Amino acid sequence: MEFMLQAITLWLVLQLLFTIWNLRQMPKLGSRLHSYGWEQQYDYSQQNSNTTTHHTYSGTAAGPADGLAASHGTELASTGKQRPLLSILIPVRDEEINIRECLESVLSCRTDSIELEILVMNDHSEDGTVSEVKKVMADDTRVHLYEGRPLPEGWMGKSYACHQLSQHAQGEWWLFVDADVRLGPEALEAAMITARSQQTGLISGFPRMETGTWLERLVVPMMAFVIGYHLPIMMVRRSPLPFYLAVTGAWLMIHRDSYVRCGGHKHIFNHIVEDMELAKAVKKAGDPVTLADVQRHTSARMYRNAAQVWEGYKKNIFAGTGRNPLLVLGITVLYTLLFIWPLLMLIYGLITMQTELIGWSAAAVLTGMLSKGIIDHHSGKPFWMGVLLPASALCLILILLDSWFAGIKGKGYSWKGRTCG
Repeated sequence: MEFMLQAITLWLVLQLLFTIWNLRQMPKLGSRLHSYGWEQQYDYSQQNSNTTTHHTYSGTAAGPADGLAASHGTELASTGKQRPLLSILIPVRDEEINIRECLESVLSCRTDSIELEILVMNDHSEDGTVSEVKKVMADDTRVHLYEGRPLPEGWMGKSYACHQLSQHAQGEWWLFVDADVRLGPEALEAAMITARSQQTGLISGFPRMETGTWLERLVVPMMAFVIGYHLPIMMVRRSPLPFYLAVTGAWLMIHRDSYVRCGGHKHIFNHIVEDMELAKAVKKAGDPVTLADVQRHTSARMYRNAAQVWEGYKKNIFAGTGRNPLLVLGITVLYTLLFIWPLLMLIYGLITMQTELIGWSAAAVLTGMLSKGIIDHHSGKPFWMGVLLPASALCLILILLDSWFAGIKGKGYSWKGRTCG
């Protein structure tokens, strides 16, 4: 037993070192990106000359993120170049409590070097979503509201809403944003600096997650934990392999040409985890995908209660494994051995007063908690939340198993009045 704990502790120490290094590989929104050679190369100057919509720059720049947007805006002003149009695309379904604040955060962003169009697709909402959007439209003509068409057979609701938005977008870059996301003042300027340096492809990042209820605190931060702990972040950008991917539809920016080349949402119309499938399609089309640190510029509260947390993760998590039962079993065993079993052994050692057992199990528990604390801190959460790792791992395992059972029994998943999967 002690030998197994020693092996687990050594593994956790190596994972801790990997985690510290891995988090440093994530580019920050507002930084400039470079090519790594595998992606297709396009004549960006030619793309700019063919852009369907440009606007004459007449503003001044001040106080941008990292000082980069200011130089970008000044350059545009001095050369007389035209400002690119950025399309903000927001699919909504029963988002009365979120959409107005989301729109106001977008409209409050500094846009010295870009023009905006904000397109909202109402996906058959049954609450006051439309009324809230119209209140914002009355004060700003850049906001446009569209009514969604009936959902075709086989389509996922969000994918169809995004597909319809793409048919109206006129911008060079499109930023898909969920209604529960809030943008900071420099978010759009920083996003365009990073996007235009990458020139094409897709950029995504996980907003800083706000949590309120106990299950939110236990489960929601595990998204960042899984990425920081397991995924070699540098390979998302550097490798053409779809295996190296992590994106979120909550904040997803894509060049319009890349969207067309990869087939867009029409190509992935029946996938539950549409954001990951879209990113895979972009890579397969030869365009780059970047996972960026956007937390300084964005925040979101995805769920409001325990039931929403459970159903939201249940809908996505089994599909996120590729519906692979062996992977589900592997994750269950791995997380049990790494994060739950050492705590049980620590409790057993304290009860039986076995000093060596206490020492090794405590080392394993604390090392795992330290890794999660570091990732939580990097994600804008308190460092102390690392102590929740055993409970968080248990909740994640239970949701994964529930999602698996629902999938193999053909029950499907319910979300916002629809059943999918």
